[in-house]
Amino acid sequence: MARKRTYTRKRQPQNKILSLLIIVLVAGFYLWQNQQQSHTPTEKTSRTTVNAPNDQALLNLKWDGTLDGDIVHVNNNKATFSETEMADTFPSHASKLRPIDGLSLSPLDSLGRSQQANFVASQSAISKVTKRPSRMPYDVRPSGWFIGDRFDGTKWVGGYHNNPNVKLGNSKQPLWNKSHIVGYQFFGMATMVTENMTTGTRVENAYPGQLVAEDDIRDAIEQNPKLTVRGQVTPLYVGNERIPRGVHYMAKSISDDGKSLNLNYWIFNVQPGVKIDYATGKVTILESAK
Repeated sequence: MARKRTYTRKRQPQNKILSLLIIVLVAGFYLWQNQQQSHTPTEKTSRTTVNAPNDQALLNLKWDGTLDGDIVHVNNNKATFSETEMADTFPSHASKLRPIDGLSLSPLDSLGRSQQANFVASQSAISKVTKRPSRMPYDVRPSGWFIGDRFDGTKWVGGYHNNPNVKLGNSKQPLWNKSHIVGYQFFGMATMVTENMTTGTRVENAYPGQLVAEDDIRDAIEQNPKLTVRGQVTPLYVGNERIPRGVHYMAKSISDDGKSLNLNYWIFNVQPGVKIDYATGKVTILESAK
């Protein structure tokens, strides 16, 4: 008589289930950790602080030769606007210098150089900004952008442009930028004019440069969309030089008298490994920047 076979149902190995559960938990933990890190503000770079009662004192400052040293905090990093200046709103005059509510540009000086700009940044203005063009208009031409040119009383003519690639970080980038005095991100196409441009190094413009102040303003407004910020940016020149030695950038939140934002930066127009002739725009590139 044949022996009756018995069959035992195979059980799913518990160790496989446990391993899968561990993988899911670990993946979930790392996802949560990354989300937390993305919302954690990074520690700000420590900046040198100086007292500078006037423009000449800013021009007398010496750059320490480092990228972080490109920005200096002035007067304890507190803007020095008067009550009258804080009350300015700069309504549009439908003109080149007052093209849009909140933005006021200055005419070029007698030497064809861009001057101080004032503004009030707001979520309302930022929300109207369109995508930035990939190229700057050719006729937007600040002093020093060309070498050997001349100012005819209205615009710069003649000369030639020289923009060498220089080492910056782990790559090479063009040395010169058409640097917005008031950033495009605040008022869009109204900022794309010669009166709102300087010839600035890549470091002065955005590495770290003026982009630091602009991002400070935008971050404050993103955190509080009802906030408005009073800003002022002043390029400073030595004598008859065509290229500014730097820009003085102040900004202060209006409604809470600077509690959300209050900054006072001097930003050097410099580049590591490059010697600049601010009178002509000619440069000498050292081995460290080649």
